[in-house]
Amino acid sequence: MGDGKKLYVQPALNLCKRQEQKLRETIKYKNSKKRCNLYVKNFDPKSTEENMTEIFKEFGEIESVKLFPEGDCDKAYAFVCFKTPD
Repeated sequence: MGDGKKLYVQPALNLCKRQEQKLRETIKYKNSKKRCNLYVKNFDPKSTEENMTEIFKEFGEIESVKLFPEGDCDKAYAFVCFKTPD
């Protein structure tokens, strides 16, 4: 074990039980990640994800930016997801 690898040990489980456990661990992991998803509207409809990242990066590390046109371009909105809620 001197090569820096972690040893993983658990009781032997059948395939169905392993899949159930993997699903539980995935849900637990997703729920443990504290994020802050910010809803944004009333911005220039020609804005890009890069523009939005530039605007909001001073407020924290950004995990993702998603732009959504809503019907016509005048009703565009976005979600800016920060890595931490700070």
